[in-house]
Amino acid sequence: MNVAIIGGTGYVGLVTGVGLAAHNHQVICADINETKINGLNNGILPIYEEGLSDLLSEVKARKKIHFTSNISAAVEASDIIFVSVGTPEGKNGETDISQLVRALKSIANNMNTYKLIAIKSTVPVGTNEMARKFLQSNLKNHSCSFDVVSNPEFLRVGSAVQDFLSPERIIVGADSKKAADMMKKLYSSFDTPIIVTDTKSAEMIKYACNSYLATRISFINEIAEICEKVNADIHAVLDGMKLDKRIGGLYLSPGPGFGGPCLSKDIKSLINTGVKANANVNLLKSVMGRNDVQIMNIMHTVEHELAEMDAKKVSVLGLSFKAGTNDTRNSPAIRLIEKLIEKNYEIVVYDPVVKQLEDVLNPQVTFSKSADEAAKGSDCLIIMTEWDEFKKMDLKSVYYRMRTPVIIDTRNILSVEEAFKAGIRYSGIGTRKLQNKETMKVYRNIV
Repeated sequence: MNVAIIGGTGYVGLVTGVGLAAHNHQVICADINETKINGLNNGILPIYEEGLSDLLSEVKARKKIHFTSNISAAVEASDIIFVSVGTPEGKNGETDISQLVRALKSIANNMNTYKLIAIKSTVPVGTNEMARKFLQSNLKNHSCSFDVVSNPEFLRVGSAVQDFLSPERIIVGADSKKAADMMKKLYSSFDTPIIVTDTKSAEMIKYACNSYLATRISFINEIAEICEKVNADIHAVLDGMKLDKRIGGLYLSPGPGFGGPCLSKDIKSLINTGVKANANVNLLKSVMGRNDVQIMNIMHTVEHELAEMDAKKVSVLGLSFKAGTNDTRNSPAIRLIEKLIEKNYEIVVYDPVVKQLEDVLNPQVTFSKSADEAAKGSDCLIIMTEWDEFKKMDLKSVYYRMRTPVIIDTRNILSVEEAFKAGIRYSGIGTRKLQNKETMKVYRNIV
């Protein structure tokens, strides 16, 4: 089938376009960002995502995909038009759908025959209904008919290509049989259940899933804090919880809280929707509140560990919100760095992929070329992202490089026992503390 992706250089749009091309559809990725379009036409990806570069090269070689800034041509040439533009957080948690409205206006102006518009952007419940009315009132060619469907994405940053090619389910919200049948045909080569429902329910499924995942993260972080207070071990607690089939183990890893482009934004949007609908959303508000508490708890640990020191050099390992991506949107590491800046700490950072930050933060931090370099002369090493190379650090080497051997491991990727043996004062999330106080009495000279 002939498919256009409006917003085709963005994270969701690009993965969707390349994935559909891999399933032998003819895809046009259209975007107003000519710099990204030119880069993609020259094989330069605007995002880091495992497996995407190779798959893009493959579908380009088969001439299944091309990139353009000519939105009108993309609309005219396609049977199905995906809208994958950004829907960022607006005021008071509302979702900003201005990019979506602009995309719909372009589609309405350029329809030349029947079109199926599939909204893949995450949008508030009722947006598809609004989109249908907007398109109808803005049609330039009134002889054209169309349908609007909801087709939410469930792509995890860092494994998005695999998630698209081998999805656990495909959700289609459609209000006509013709539209539902076209989407079934589009996805007929995917070996996965296709759930067809109404558009509002499809929109709600996306929010419900993300809110539930965030709730699990906030829940286990709260349990981990209680473990710290009563000297229980979160690892043992998790071992006991995960064997319960009603609970399982996914999204039950204590850490610095959820980040990234989706969970926080989507919960706030759902809270806003619920409040407008006069629904009780106290649980969702608590999930967000707990996430804010997590960063403050980490900051309190840093201040406690370094309370008796005059010079305070802190090294942050990991800047992306999770391993496997260069995405720093809503990253817990960035939120922590902002708190450290407020307290006037000397800050050194290292990430295997992220090599710069927003302009406002760049002058406040020093970038290191490696984790070892970041540790040199540091008073506190804070692990914020679960990159594999951090898991494999030689802790004895780290001990000798640091001025004061303190590690705060917000991802629980290091062994408490190994850190203790190396002479390091170690703090995890919800872990028992083994203290080697002799290492903490004096600053050491670093050579």
